Amino acid sequence: MPDTTPNAWLTAWRESNFSTRSEMAEALNRTPTALQHGLLCDEERLRRWERGEVRWPHPPYRRALQELTGRTAEQLGFIPPAKQKERQRSQARTALPARSQDAEHQVDPAELARSADISRLNQWITASDTTDEAVSRLARSTSSLAASHTRVAAKRLLPEVIKLHRRTQSLLVGGNHRPRHTRELLRINADLLAHAAVIFGDINFDEAAEEHAAAALLLAQEAGADESFAWYAQAKTARWQNRYIEAADLAQQGYEASSPGPMKTQLAWYEANAAALLGDKIRAREAVNRAEQSADASHDAPSDLSVWSFPTERQALFSLSVATRTGDLDGALRAAELADRAWTAGAPTAPAIWAQIRVGTGVAHLLKGDLDGTAEELGKMLTLDPGMRLATVTRYLADLDRRLTQPRYQDSPLATQLRQQIHEFNAAALTEDADMEGA
Repeated sequence: MPDTTPNAWLTAWRESNFSTRSEMAEALNRTPTALQHGLLCDEERLRRWERGEVRWPHPPYRRALQELTGRTAEQLGFIPPAKQKERQRSQARTALPARSQDAEHQVDPAELARSADISRLNQWITASDTTDEAVSRLARSTSSLAASHTRVAAKRLLPEVIKLHRRTQSLLVGGNHRPRHTRELLRINADLLAHAAVIFGDINFDEAAEEHAAAALLLAQEAGADESFAWYAQAKTARWQNRYIEAADLAQQGYEASSPGPMKTQLAWYEANAAALLGDKIRAREAVNRAEQSADASHDAPSDLSVWSFPTERQALFSLSVATRTGDLDGALRAAELADRAWTAGAPTAPAIWAQIRVGTGVAHLLKGDLDGTAEELGKMLTLDPGMRLATVTRYLADLDRRLTQPRYQDSPLATQLRQQIHEFNAAALTEDADMEGA
């Protein structure tokens, strides 16, 4: 009887790189050898290979497989004819005639040891075109870029993030790696894509932000890694495209998929903020409750300004925004005071968050009928470096400008002056390298 032992090595490689046999077959058909010879691999052919019905494919298919996978046919679990014959002879030598019921169940441990083919399994599991240290270096660089988020200008940081993403992706798709190396490279690449999405949104490239965030989520899910960064990037992009219900839903999905920690808390606040912008006060308050419970459960005490951190001042920014949108103006001013106290106590300042706090406080004063209070807050930020005037800041100001067009301010010289200052401030935005993002 022919040997039809399933080819577990080929199946494992395919499942690590493609969702279906059909996808792998299509990829195989696009290899140079397949195009040269007109190969037509399909799902049925792959099924026969994986089931062990074909132990040694024809030469063009072997070359196409090596071009696609970076592995030889033997490394993928196929057995050359010479080795097939050797195995059959070995099995024939150890086969005994059935003389009794006990004899039928006798086994040869030596043959079992040979047929287990542990050496090939070890070769497959340990084969890698990279090293632990190389992967660790990529992970460290990814973390360093995230930590530099509020200290390095956005347009200067973005090329570094994209460069590291391309290095990681080139290594990921162009090499033959151990399964754990593949998972870690997928995770690193997911984090880099999510970081790039955040920066693209900060500099008004919303379409690129959306594409990178979606890709980040796919990679994180494939790696079985933390998905919260990717969900955050998607929710942020949707919020600044004024897709509030989608932003709220994305943030809620991210919250449910995240482990306890600062990002889980931030996603709950993001849902609250998007719901408040939509006008759904009940959902906003429910999300605020989840955010507060998440913070209590994880004992958040962030002190860094990483792209993924959620320090007190940033929490205050979300609290200010939600309170303003739900009509709690005194609560909004208290949130601003909380951020100011933290900065006075020595907390590091992220310019974009500080600027948004100033604008948000100005809006709260305006809604309380205190135009002078608005002017005071706006005056504090007019000298902000043009390169640090991110989209998150200028869009906050655009909202304030819209509020100043109300009929009640039509004859106010101060309102006219503030609008002129806003227009000049925004016109100069991002004319230099920028700093980072806000709520």
